[in-house]
Amino acid sequence: MKNWKVVTLVMATAGIAQSAHAGQFQRAQARGVPDRYLVVLEAAPPGKAEGEPGEVRVAQAAEQLARSVGATQLAVYGQVGQFLVEATEAQAQRLARDPRVRLVEQDALIELSAIPSCYANVSTFPQANSYDPTSPQVLQCWDPQLSCADNWGLDRIGQRTGSQSAHTLDSRYHFTATGQGSHIYVLDTGIIRTHTEFALPGGGHRVGTGFNLVPGEASWNTDDDVGHGTHVASIAAGRRFGVAKAATLHPVRVFKNGNAQLSTVVSGVNWITGNVQRPAVVNMSFNYNKGLIDASALDSAVAYMVTHHGIAVVNAAGNWNQDITSFSPTAVSSVIVAGGLDWVNNQRWGAHPTTGCHALGCGSNWGPGVDVFAPATDVLAALGSGENTLACTLTGTSMAAPHVSGVVAQYLQANPLATPAKIEAAIIDSATPNAVTGSLGGSPNRLLYNGP
Repeated sequence: MKNWKVVTLVMATAGIAQSAHAGQFQRAQARGVPDRYLVVLEAAPPGKAEGEPGEVRVAQAAEQLARSVGATQLAVYGQVGQFLVEATEAQAQRLARDPRVRLVEQDALIELSAIPSCYANVSTFPQANSYDPTSPQVLQCWDPQLSCADNWGLDRIGQRTGSQSAHTLDSRYHFTATGQGSHIYVLDTGIIRTHTEFALPGGGHRVGTGFNLVPGEASWNTDDDVGHGTHVASIAAGRRFGVAKAATLHPVRVFKNGNAQLSTVVSGVNWITGNVQRPAVVNMSFNYNKGLIDASALDSAVAYMVTHHGIAVVNAAGNWNQDITSFSPTAVSSVIVAGGLDWVNNQRWGAHPTTGCHALGCGSNWGPGVDVFAPATDVLAALGSGENTLACTLTGTSMAAPHVSGVVAQYLQANPLATPAKIEAAIIDSATPNAVTGSLGGSPNRLLYNGP
């Protein structure tokens, strides 16, 4: 039986919330932050490409609106048309009634529903070497049940053929691009930049400018405190385990010990939007279950990032074995959604009770909004801990998303001016059709591909 190390990374609270609508006041049902509210403006700020400093307009509106009800302005997220205030509930409700406001949503404390864990004895972790492979990269083995020293996902996405059991792959990772010149923003728990996976041949590393948005922490401290962000970054662009082996990684830390505030996540989206180095893709290996917490403010921020600022976003489908329409920001139509593929029989992770822990309610989310499936189970990549040479396996759609982000970075190397819509179309068009087995729940049958 598999020893599942599931990384759900779905935000959870204890209460039930109703979905927000235009002009609505939304009170947190549980774990709400007292007297603190996110305000989403009705009109989207123009993107930089439109020649208007939208953040200035938002700041002006925020100041006027806060003053009009006697609230205290705490932060302005000008790139995505939002701001944060300290206010009584009565003041917040008055803000919601202003015609310039689309939504007032109470800030909430949220937590990851699963924290990464690997083997109990760190001495069993395989060493992650730091060579610079050329295509095809030789993989020692790909079957995670054979104590692999490489990421089986690279073998899977680099070719179209292979038996249903996937045991006839060629133990090679074929790639035609390295992602050179592309930027991958990892909105997550941080990155251990000293890990050998990110080292440059002549010294230094490929971890670029990042930012820590966690309240009370130094903005420059983007080190990973639980391991998830480092593992994700290694899959997207690690030297041994990664897809785009020369892309630059940017850690944007919004979680501390697996916990965050909704406003902190929005602030992370805002920071990336205002500081992005292009061409770029943003990896979000987390989502919110809307049945547990409304996150309409996050949906709005992500939609602004893609539509108004032209930044592609890849989001993990989630691990609840449910329709993605119940998750945020996964249900945002402009987001590239990565479903999870099991290494057993090329099936959707969770499609079979004995191999996908379906009885426990885990497995990849599904639905027509899933763009492509990518490797998600027993994925080997860098271990984000005090060590800088070790690796471990994790399972979840958190691992599927960075496979897709890496392929996006490869595409951007040759197509640096591509729009998010064109990027999404390219990922879909290049995918291998009808290669995923098992119940797909209405998801399109597409398997991520980046081979020659």
